[in-house]
Amino acid sequence: MSVKKVINYLFLGISWGCTFFVFTCLIGYLISGPAFLAPIVNNFPRQALGAVFVGIACGSTSIVYRIDRLSLGIQILIHFTLGMSGYFLAAFFLGWIPLENKWYMMTFIILGVLIFTAIWSIFFFYNRREARKMNERLKELNREEQENK
Repeated sequence: MSVKKVINYLFLGISWGCTFFVFTCLIGYLISGPAFLAPIVNNFPRQALGAVFVGIACGSTSIVYRIDRLSLGIQILIHFTLGMSGYFLAAFFLGWIPLENKWYMMTFIILGVLIFTAIWSIFFFYNRREARKMNERLKELNREEQENK
């Protein structure tokens, strides 16, 4: 695997992390008002770096799908484990998950897993659809080539 590809995945992960950070802040602000942003603004550098770290952990680790010798199940397990470990490490360290109430904590954990699963599923089904389109186009090209012989 090339260094260029690894760097590309790294920056892709960072961009996803920052994008989700901004959207989370916007949604939180729209639902809860300025009070939602107070802890983030008061500690912005750590919060932003936490979002970058989570983006790298969740987004960049998708490079594992380029390793053909691993089965899809193992690829998913590696991606999920690294992504969720990065998320929960940052979430606990930065106070994204309230530890004082076990029900809040469980809700945030379940929410994190559901969001990861939803995002993964969207990418999986999109890529599968694109692969089907490419395969259909290749079949068409093969048929046209056979007809022209």
